Amino acid sequence: MPTASLPVLAAAERRLIVLTAAGASFEQIAADPETRLAPDGVRSAIEAVLVTTGTRTVLQLAGWATAHRIVTQPVHPSGALTIKPSLAPRLSQVLCGWAGGRSTPELTADFGISSTTMRSYTKTLLTALNVDSQPQAVVVGVLAELVLLSDIDPAWPAEPLACTAGTRSAAP
Repeated sequence: MPTASLPVLAAAERRLIVLTAAGASFEQIAADPETRLAPDGVRSAIEAVLVTTGTRTVLQLAGWATAHRIVTQPVHPSGALTIKPSLAPRLSQVLCGWAGGRSTPELTADFGISSTTMRSYTKTLLTALNVDSQPQAVVVGVLAELVLLSDIDPAWPAEPLACTAGTRSAAP
């Protein structure tokens, strides 16, 4: 578990985090009775949670929430949690970049590649992790020990979540 203390989060904020990490759309989040949000208030609620948690993007929030065990499993079972996939170095960089708060356009620029190539990397990564969204890729990446805690926040240990928690995380 990360050494930073967990901010106080209301139940509706925790639910918003879980839904965001699941890759839910703004419409799905607004329709959820636990979040108590109007459709036009979802974006500002997510931005407020990013500030509260000290995260920069929804993808980093997904990793942060998994590291803090607010999110404990992916929405759908992923084989990546039983058989750790071997990712190509660039795919690992994309996954760790997302977990660290880099957006897809930022990573595209960082790598000096075209948006078409980045879309291909994203599709390949989602397929390799057996997920259907980028936030779920980060959740599975953290749980499958493909992302180090220090990838999410440099102040945290350069270890996977399971090593610091003492047990292997897996989907039930």
